[in-house]
Amino acid sequence: MVYLYEVFPLDTEFRPLPGNYIYAGRAETGEWVPLYIGQTRDMHQRLEGHEKLQPAIANGATHIHMHFDQKGQATRCSEERDLIVRWQPVCNEPVVT
Repeated sequence: MVYLYEVFPLDTEFRPLPGNYIYAGRAETGEWVPLYIGQTRDMHQRLEGHEKLQPAIANGATHIHMHFDQKGQATRCSEERDLIVRWQPVCNEPVVT
């Protein structure tokens, strides 16, 4: 499955919309490296003081990738799981398939 995300600086304030997000940094090759992947019903509320932000920054996060999604929690959770399984981000709990 392919998911399309927009890239923003970490300090961007978001509207209270549902979606998926990724704290990410760049590898030496210039490719994005996902450090934490999550989903929420309210981007503004969830990201304010997020408990994984500092660990993600400590691991190299410089940006947040956003995918706004109004299709419901089940869809967001499925996307979150797909991406965690694919990338195994250092700040997420491991997911075994």
